[in-house]
Amino acid sequence: MEEVLLQWNCRGLLHNYDDVCYLLDHHHPLIFCLQETHLNHNHSGFLRHFHVFRKDRLHSSHTSGGVAIIVQRSTPCIEVPLNTRLEAVAVRVLSDRLMTVCSIYIPPNYPLTRDELECLYDQLLRPVLILGDFNAHNPIWGSGRCDTRGSMIERFISSTGLCLLNNSQATYFSAPTRSFTSIDLSLSDPTLFPLFSWGVNPNPFGSDHFPIILNRIGRPVTLPMRTPRWKFDEANWSVFKQASLLACTSLHELSIDRITEHITKHILEASIMAIPMTSTHLPKKPKPWWNNDCRIAKKKQNKAWGIFRRYPTQTNLITFRIMKSRARSIRKKSKRDSFKGYTSSINSSVSCKEVWDRVHKINGCYRAYSIPLLTRHGICPESIEEQANLLGEHFESVSSSDHYTPAFIRHKLHAEKISISTSGGNQEPYNVPFTLHELEAVLHSPKQTAAGPDGIHYTMLCHLHPSTLELILYLFNRVWSEGHFPSSWKVATVIPLLKPGKDASCASSYRPIALTSCLSKTLERMINKRLMYYLEKSNLLDKYQCGFRSFRSTLDHLVRFETTVREAFVNKQHCVSVFFDLEKAYDTAWRFGILQDLFGLGVRGRMLGAIQSYLQCRTFYVRLGTTLSREFFQENGVPQGGVLSVTLFIVKMNSIARAIPPSVHYSIYVDDIQISVSSCNPSICERRVQLAINKLQEWADTNGFKFSPEKTACVCFSRRRGVLQEPSLQMYGIPIATKSEHKFLGLIFDSKLTFVPHIRNLKLKCLKSLNILKVLSHVSWGSDRLCLLRIYRAVVRSRLDYGSIVYGSARASILKMLDPIHHQGLRFATGAFRTSPVLSLYAEANEPSLESRRFALGYMYSIRVRSVPQHPTRDNLENIRFQRTFENKPAVVPPFAIRNMNCAESVELDPRPPVVQCLTTIAPWDYHIINCDLTLTKHSKKDTPNEVMRQEFFQLQNKYEQYVGLYTDGSKTDSVVGCAMVGPSVKQIKRIQNAATILTAELYGLLLAVDYATKKRLRHSIVYTDSLSSLRALASLKRIRNPLVLELQNKVIAASYKQIEIIFCWVPSHVGIPGNEKADSAANSANERQLDLQKIPYKDYHIPLKRCIRTKWQREWNNETHNKLHAVKPFLSEWESARHRERFYEVVLCRLRIGHTRLTHGHLLRGEDAPECELCNIPLSITHILLECPRYDQDRFKNFSQIYQEHTPLHLVILLGEQPLIPHACVFNFLKDIGLIHRL
Repeated sequence: MEEVLLQWNCRGLLHNYDDVCYLLDHHHPLIFCLQETHLNHNHSGFLRHFHVFRKDRLHSSHTSGGVAIIVQRSTPCIEVPLNTRLEAVAVRVLSDRLMTVCSIYIPPNYPLTRDELECLYDQLLRPVLILGDFNAHNPIWGSGRCDTRGSMIERFISSTGLCLLNNSQATYFSAPTRSFTSIDLSLSDPTLFPLFSWGVNPNPFGSDHFPIILNRIGRPVTLPMRTPRWKFDEANWSVFKQASLLACTSLHELSIDRITEHITKHILEASIMAIPMTSTHLPKKPKPWWNNDCRIAKKKQNKAWGIFRRYPTQTNLITFRIMKSRARSIRKKSKRDSFKGYTSSINSSVSCKEVWDRVHKINGCYRAYSIPLLTRHGICPESIEEQANLLGEHFESVSSSDHYTPAFIRHKLHAEKISISTSGGNQEPYNVPFTLHELEAVLHSPKQTAAGPDGIHYTMLCHLHPSTLELILYLFNRVWSEGHFPSSWKVATVIPLLKPGKDASCASSYRPIALTSCLSKTLERMINKRLMYYLEKSNLLDKYQCGFRSFRSTLDHLVRFETTVREAFVNKQHCVSVFFDLEKAYDTAWRFGILQDLFGLGVRGRMLGAIQSYLQCRTFYVRLGTTLSREFFQENGVPQGGVLSVTLFIVKMNSIARAIPPSVHYSIYVDDIQISVSSCNPSICERRVQLAINKLQEWADTNGFKFSPEKTACVCFSRRRGVLQEPSLQMYGIPIATKSEHKFLGLIFDSKLTFVPHIRNLKLKCLKSLNILKVLSHVSWGSDRLCLLRIYRAVVRSRLDYGSIVYGSARASILKMLDPIHHQGLRFATGAFRTSPVLSLYAEANEPSLESRRFALGYMYSIRVRSVPQHPTRDNLENIRFQRTFENKPAVVPPFAIRNMNCAESVELDPRPPVVQCLTTIAPWDYHIINCDLTLTKHSKKDTPNEVMRQEFFQLQNKYEQYVGLYTDGSKTDSVVGCAMVGPSVKQIKRIQNAATILTAELYGLLLAVDYATKKRLRHSIVYTDSLSSLRALASLKRIRNPLVLELQNKVIAASYKQIEIIFCWVPSHVGIPGNEKADSAANSANERQLDLQKIPYKDYHIPLKRCIRTKWQREWNNETHNKLHAVKPFLSEWESARHRERFYEVVLCRLRIGHTRLTHGHLLRGEDAPECELCNIPLSITHILLECPRYDQDRFKNFSQIYQEHTPLHLVILLGEQPLIPHACVFNFLKDIGLIHRL
């Protein structure tokens, strides 16, 4: 691709934005220098696919002047700092060589001196291009005269040795004199002069200057602009499946590396046949708004300019200006209409993925990748490969042993003299060969990460031919048994991403994102599932390590820590807490130490050998665009981007608990560590915390970690007023800073635990997040209500939810700061008028208050915690300390457990309901797919006669005539939940507590059948059930969280080891199948029994919780008899009629129901008197307009004729209710007829 540079005095970048975009799309310039950009600090967010460097004119009463340089994202560049009063900006750019480009604008009335120009030139690194509008005249560059500034610049060019690229073509058109001249100059270093040809575009577009084009002579070697990617949406999977068939019987003769190479090559060949790829070129920027009107308008503008250029008369000039103005107006209208259509297309009828893709585009979430331009010791590498090598050297140095302390290096050398044996232990269950079921389970639930260096993607693996999958399983088991990971799997491709707010020219400012082989990550997942099962089953991991573990979250530590501080407050104690920061924890983790710790935890044999090979000899390449660096070595640390890495890191961190004294409270979330000590005496706190810090330093020195004293912080929590003496704590002899607040796991904890800083910060973040709703929720056009509510809940409410059960302990007046966010989000989503009452908003959107939301989240969290036996927060909830003390001191805010209990009791909910305990998942090596016969699901129950369904069942039953048939069913009514199992000479019925769901009832019924078959040792039995959801959950390869499904799976698999075969079969309900009817009747008779089963899964309590909140909300709503919406909607519920295909009518209906519109309540915002009906002289209201005002009787009779024919009394419910007597369309027509629909 030929290299092009552009320069143009655009006379307003935003004013001529379309022309700038056209020039960028048409010429694809490497660099585009602009003058007179007319920008200020409020202008941002444009040209996001490019680097934009600019200098605006600051001291001006209006936007004027200013310069900018636009650079392609794929071009490494960095701004050159300039110390000058001139309007100039400079950029250092790397294409096939390094050069500096400067864009300059010198206004006509600026008192320019030669010293200023020479000072600017001295700051520019050579070679240099200076492009700009100098407003200078000299015959040398094509002007008809020579002025003082022209002579000065001529002398400047001569003294600096710069070359003039201009060829006397006119670059400027003077409208007053209708003449052409040249005042835009292109100056180059002598070494660059022969490389460029200079030309002028004869069309000035929206400016009075002509764009100048600098074409590179010859075609320099340029790299493709992006790496090609697989287009899976267009893949032919049937072709791929057949092409991927690989049958090879001699693999045992090949090495692991050769097998890996063979399989990888075959999959890629099949992919090339069936899956298209994107090109290496970046796609053109789409212009969906460009239509035929824009095309014609532009053509007329260009034609008018051509006529004027040949015949520069005043008439032709006026015609050109008219055409230019008209073309700009048409483009603006087209853009407006296109944007309206685009936002209106984001609605509930399109797929969720498409909605979020469009939302991200509107929100400016661009993923354009930029190649950095780095410097080292002030020197900039002169090729992209050298830039990549510079980053690789930095990333390599991060994992170097140079970061270890001398104490640890001595310990490391001594410890590594003793080798770790990986032999033996193969009789352990976790060391058995992998099964096909394990491989399929992993492939059914992968995260869609990018392909690694081999180009293979997870999506390909999921569509492979079964025989090829078996060969991959063979490869995995070879790796497993021989303890040798393929060399190609140990190589990563690293993509550097700039950290927010960091210097782009510094290599340490980039975060490495490593891409590794998806084949490798698939095996890692299989190993990781086995390793985590072993660690969790044996309770080998520290109880208070909550990172990346099932049924654990950051909330656990937030609740525990808040409880610790609240208990200190109620006992008039100080609580000194230290929040630690580990330096380069992942990159410097001691690999031999990880193997030592695994050995100490009992891991032996194949597991230990595979992990040892996985950690050894890790290398990586850095990729910039499509350029790869040389290969680099990762000396220490867990592999970046590896699935096993996090688990191995947790194992290495596991021993930290033994280093912390028992009197110290602590929390660990991966590498986030927090300790605290409470005491009435601050000196005791200080001494104990310092002792713990010393112990942690010793632990770090023997485990290869290093704390950062600068980033470690201390907060002293106390309710005492006045100035408190700060604790004097040290680490490595460096004082630890004491702060008044600190962010821990996403929440800001202040020393008084008021959460004011956190709530203020949260409010600012949510206000920014609301911007996307502002864009999408226009009153007349935009997305629909359902979609907007989903976006609000996902983007804004999710922020409010995080940690709300903890920061919800703040004062009510502080928490009210967040209510406007919630209300504004609901107003945007529903279209309600700004004056609408808050309670009406809740009722119309069917969305409860934030207070109710916080209670619901807290209640469900407490139940979930109680369902996990070894949960770290369980003790805080079940064994509440100082409860009586908190009751006697109401001024002290109680901890979460007491707050949750009080709230639950106030709404008559059991704060400690009985729950089924979550079991450990099935051992991965034991799992096999449970046989669930879903043959009858091929018949639609709705469209198939009962007789046919019965006949199909009897035919299926004949297939299992050797099996003992058992029938189960579950039943749920408002007052009774029951389950039953019936079979030959057996009937079992159980009554379950009322909160249970129908799924729970069905699962309990299946458990009855499995227990009976196991107890009676029925060799072959089949369980018939009409619960399709139960069987799908039972046979699912995805991760199971329902404890009853897990229990079922465990029991069925345990029975299979006793030679007891249990098959499950779905049958349709209520079609006359005898066994099913008996089971149904038995389940319905559970009301005659006492309660048998108290415990249910914790998620079952969600429905009664919602019902309880809704009941309380309804009671409050019943008291709002004066509320206008209450007259239309006395009972809270979701109204289907609130949704409309057109946003405008959706908003109109909402405002009519709430009773607040721009017409009736706009005066409250304008500070005016309330409007009155001109005819009736009474206050104007929706009721008066729709039902009472005699002025509209004729229109009422026309549109509401059914009411008059049936003599029905007029009421708003008849017009605006959920099922109105008069269709809403008639109400809209009525408002159109009276001319008010657009005034609401």
